[in-house]
Amino acid sequence: MNLELEIKNVFPGVLSEPSIPDSFIEENENIMELEGEVDYFKFVPAYMLWCLKFKDKKLVDVNTVNALAEYGRTKIKENSHLNFMHLCNAEQKKVVAKFLEWCAKEIITADKTQIERAVKNWSS
Repeated sequence: MNLELEIKNVFPGVLSEPSIPDSFIEENENIMELEGEVDYFKFVPAYMLWCLKFKDKKLVDVNTVNALAEYGRTKIKENSHLNFMHLCNAEQKKVVAKFLEWCAKEIITADKTQIERAVKNWSS
């Protein structure tokens, strides 16, 4: 199975209507700066899918890696702004780690050291 399908399978919210258009992601390059209540189970996979589709365009890819690294680093499960990893099940965490590994290989500007640490966090 390819990574796009895996993301859609483990995060079915990304497929629900209304969908998040590419233009919204391009105008809001950093998921961590979205205001208001954010459905991370819909938005994070949408940003991941955008990266697969448009790698090395704009800052979305770098910002998405940074966000996933931050979500993987947080220890406070009650922090609703950063606790996305703690809300994910084992299968979802595995797909996020796989996505991060893809980023390390495919995104030119990716910080390989940061991704390596993030993969460890998402894999534990």
